[in-house]
Amino acid sequence: MKRILVVGIGSLIMKDDGIGAKVVQAIEGSLREHNIASLVGETDFQCCFDAIKSDDFLIIIDAMVQGKEHGSIDVMLLHDALKNRGKHRTQHEFSLFDLIELHYPEMQGYFIGIEAAEIGFGFELSEPLNECFEQICTVILARVLKIKEEAEHA
Repeated sequence: MKRILVVGIGSLIMKDDGIGAKVVQAIEGSLREHNIASLVGETDFQCCFDAIKSDDFLIIIDAMVQGKEHGSIDVMLLHDALKNRGKHRTQHEFSLFDLIELHYPEMQGYFIGIEAAEIGFGFELSEPLNECFEQICTVILARVLKIKEEAEHA
């Protein structure tokens, strides 16, 4: 079985932009209990890329802005997210995604995007995301565990 690696990216000093990193911080103990590796990469795309192995099954979690309900979660195949990354308007569409596409174009995995309410300077999440943070973590953890189960039976 391939290693499953969950990477949370986002700037912790830019309010909701840090939601991916904060979610992975919150669920990393549960991920470890299920033999799922995790990395809180924040904005250090080189560190993230260096941690990725060519045969990993990769799950990237990040904020995105698509005009949907704040805190809504979109799950898409990593291949589709890489191909259509301009449409998803994440802050980190360049760098980590470009490196993955360049070096590991056949990498399997998923992108999980969380709709941001406010991206700007600040250490805390916006009120809408802060109010539903626990629910976001619960939904994402359940989805990651389901992805793991599906990958084990594929």
